[in-house]
Amino acid sequence: MASISSTSSLGNTALRGFGGMASGIDRDSIIEQMTLGTTTKINNQKKKMQQLTWKQEAYRGVSDKIIDLTDKFASYSSSSNLKDPMAFAKSLITVHGKDTSSKFVTATGSSQLMNNISILGVEQLASSTVRQSSQHIRKEGLATELDDLGTTYSSSKLEGANLNFGMYNTDGKLVNQKTFTFASSYTDDNGKKHTIHYTPENGKAWTAEDGRKLAADLNYLLKDSEIEFGEGNKASDAIQFVYENDQLTIKQLKDTQGFKITNSADSDVMKALGYEEPPVAEGAEKPKGISIATFADNVKGKFTDTAIHTDSALDYLTGKKLTFNYNGSKKDIELITADEKAELMKKYNITDSSSFSLTDQQKKELLTDIKTNLQSRLDKAYGNGAVKVNTDDDKPLSFTTGDATSTVTITSNSAELLKNIGIENGDSNKVNLSGKLDQFLSEDELKEWSENDGKLVINGATIDINANSSINDILSKINSNTEAGVKATYVDATGKFVLVSNETGAGREITLDNNLAKILFGECEKNESGKYVTDAEGNIQLEQEVKDGKQQDKGVTYGENAKIAVSYGNGLTVEMERSSNSFNLEGLNVTVSGKFGEKDADGKWISSEAVTFTAKADVDAVTEKVKSFFEDFNALVTEINGQVTTRPDDSYQPLTDEQKAEMDETSIENWEKKAKQGMLYGDSAMRDLSTDVQAIFTKLMESGASYDDLKEIGISYSEDYLDGGTLVFDEAKFKAAMESDPDKVSNIFTGGGNVKKGLVNIVEDTFTPYATRYSSKNGNSYGRLIEIAGSSKKPTTLMSNEIYNQLKEMQNTIDKLNERLQTEQDRYISQFTTMETLINQMNTQSSYLSQLG
Repeated sequence: MASISSTSSLGNTALRGFGGMASGIDRDSIIEQMTLGTTTKINNQKKKMQQLTWKQEAYRGVSDKIIDLTDKFASYSSSSNLKDPMAFAKSLITVHGKDTSSKFVTATGSSQLMNNISILGVEQLASSTVRQSSQHIRKEGLATELDDLGTTYSSSKLEGANLNFGMYNTDGKLVNQKTFTFASSYTDDNGKKHTIHYTPENGKAWTAEDGRKLAADLNYLLKDSEIEFGEGNKASDAIQFVYENDQLTIKQLKDTQGFKITNSADSDVMKALGYEEPPVAEGAEKPKGISIATFADNVKGKFTDTAIHTDSALDYLTGKKLTFNYNGSKKDIELITADEKAELMKKYNITDSSSFSLTDQQKKELLTDIKTNLQSRLDKAYGNGAVKVNTDDDKPLSFTTGDATSTVTITSNSAELLKNIGIENGDSNKVNLSGKLDQFLSEDELKEWSENDGKLVINGATIDINANSSINDILSKINSNTEAGVKATYVDATGKFVLVSNETGAGREITLDNNLAKILFGECEKNESGKYVTDAEGNIQLEQEVKDGKQQDKGVTYGENAKIAVSYGNGLTVEMERSSNSFNLEGLNVTVSGKFGEKDADGKWISSEAVTFTAKADVDAVTEKVKSFFEDFNALVTEINGQVTTRPDDSYQPLTDEQKAEMDETSIENWEKKAKQGMLYGDSAMRDLSTDVQAIFTKLMESGASYDDLKEIGISYSEDYLDGGTLVFDEAKFKAAMESDPDKVSNIFTGGGNVKKGLVNIVEDTFTPYATRYSSKNGNSYGRLIEIAGSSKKPTTLMSNEIYNQLKEMQNTIDKLNERLQTEQDRYISQFTTMETLINQMNTQSSYLSQLG
């Protein structure tokens, strides 16, 4: 290995004066020898610091393992706790009785009266209070705005298209492709969903305001995308959609770092954006990609001409499909087939489907024919009359179900199609959970919405909602409000909202404390003209009914307590009532899930349906915990014994930086492994700890556990007196003892019977004076080892321990020695520089005199 004497401490001293240029002397080498005493002291001090740091690590290795052991096996919060007698208790409960009764009972826990207790019957289960609203359904069914075939529809050539960006390398190959999609919708930062309108509303013209709104929506999409033009250069910072002069174009905000539009000029998306490729000079090569500036300069056509296509209703609806969901069964249904279109054109003498004129009556009849064709397809998909189409000439296209409990919902991937026929995605003949309140509330009810400032008050809890909240949002906010104490849902089959109290049992109220809450979740009283009945203060009145002889709100079913009959033997029967379906029977936790049992003519419970219990210990689970305890304990004991008995090898000292520089990583690792050995050899704290550990088995017997009992349950002391006090665990004997006498096992581990203090307590008490997570257990001390070296388990001790203070003092000494070394080097360098200067002057004079001669 490298010699310490070879250590250089000057660095490049040629930069600090003259280094033997005139004298020819190896100045740096001489100065290193002259300062060797100080550098040796520094290196020796560093070695001592390294050894002390290793010693600190050795202490922490032991103290951390001690805390881990007690955390795992002596903490009541640990799943592996062996300090609690319940760990060894007969916790596996078996329920006995007829299947008609035992299937309704489960049990956990432990009770001294286990063999005496039986459940004679369950008279009543606990239930929650439930409040149902009046029906909220669409009286006209799922209605569209399609009321004749004289309307023209607009469709977008842009929606769903992709605009691609990328770079071209020197070989002309496309790299770093990025894609922007003209999506149908987006969700903003507040969770609100926005539909992007690429076309005007039916019957209306496209306006500049429509165009500016579209540009704003597209810029939000751009901001929300992960597209970047180069490292950290977000697309939304570099480009922007702009609508001006009846054109939708892209404005460049800053350098796009070589990225260009890669769509060809004649692609559908470029045509829709109105881009016209500029002419290329004869003989010139067509450029790769289209720069943003070139694109903006060459958008020519009007947006309404290039991006929006107008069709007659007949052409537009032909081939279009809607997804119908009838009671969970989804099927795509075509509105008008190509064959049907041909037949209709023939019937109504239409020669040009893109432009034709019909009388109002013909328009209605044409729509009726389309409805009839659509009905036949729905009948084929779901059965005759399952989903009904309204074929009335005077009413728009709408859908209902033949069964009042059934639900039909319509969805589509095309927001444009839904907008054109006038429905929302997810619209239903009942309530569209994705829709807003205005889908089923009347004008008067919406007025109540406004007057309540978008608030619901249920059970005194205020739930904030707004005009943009969907039904799902409202239900979710109610369900997450802990003060309201209810769960809310909408039941398709009944068309009613339902509130269910979170807690079961009698006495649970669900109060509706403002008008909007009453409208949504109550059954409100109305007068003959259909108006809400209010009191003098304007509060809507709820309908009342007499139920079980009591006047109460209509639609409310109040919760009940569970009632069971328990026999304790010898004719003692107790009838119990609880707010939940769980009963604690002197430590035995019983849960019932169904009613069973009968009474005789005298009102006494008949025992033939009774349920009884037996219990046994969970032998396998306990054995795994105990096995793990001995493995961890013996590993710790072996660690302690190894630290105390391993002698250090003085021939392996800490390496200096210069020595490490001459060795490979494996050699350094092997060297330091040897150098770290024996750090705690002969240490008084570790010797005391080792002695105490070796006495644990003796302490257990002194506490009342006999040697024979320990051997019987599979615990014995190691016969090797040099192993430091490890314990031997016989898994087979332990399992047998747990099967036959779990109480004896519990007493030995936790204390009880003749054993004053159990094994786990003795182990904890033995280790606590040396390392503990809780100073209160040890006279406000975290233990001797932690006081010496600190522990990562208690971060506050890392800079408050004996070794830390020693290392701090040693570092101060090294700092002072480095200052001395610097002073010495500077002094010698100055002296050598002066000498070099004088020699140089003398050489100059000598040369001059020799020239005179």
